[in-house]
Amino acid sequence: FSARRSIYESHELVLPGTREELEAFVGESLGSAPWTLQVTLPRAHLSLSSPELLQRLYNRINNDLLLWDPAGPAPPE
Repeated sequence: FSARRSIYESHELVLPGTREELEAFVGESLGSAPWTLQVTLPRAHLSLSSPELLQRLYNRINNDLLLWDPAGPAPPE
């Protein structure tokens, strides 16, 4: 997975790689995955009446998805 580093107003920014690098990464990832899942939701409305359920869902998204560190593709041989 590629990243570019840039300095903007004395702050270091980590930007995604080029379009070609990202497309190559996606292609290699999909090609080596045992299965894939594609979900397309044009519009979704979710109404949760329980604050506990909303808190559990929020924590699950933050802890599992946002902190997940995907493995990059294997280096070319």
